[in-house]
Amino acid sequence: MTTLKPKPGFDWSLVNWGAPDQRRTDRCSYCAALFPDEDEEPDFVPLILWTSQGWAAEFCTACQIKYWGLVP
Repeated sequence: MTTLKPKPGFDWSLVNWGAPDQRRTDRCSYCAALFPDEDEEPDFVPLILWTSQGWAAEFCTACQIKYWGLVP
């Protein structure tokens, strides 16, 4: 199993967690950037993390690259 960890400089206190009963967001849970429309970026897939209690955070492409080291 691979463990995904944020890079240095990531601040968990800045993450805006969505409640278990909330609809998915249209913004990055870290930087608040609006997610692109399907027409603008058809291949966009947010990184979504959940807590064991069901709280969710979604990250835009820029935050995935900068804070999680993911490559689009």
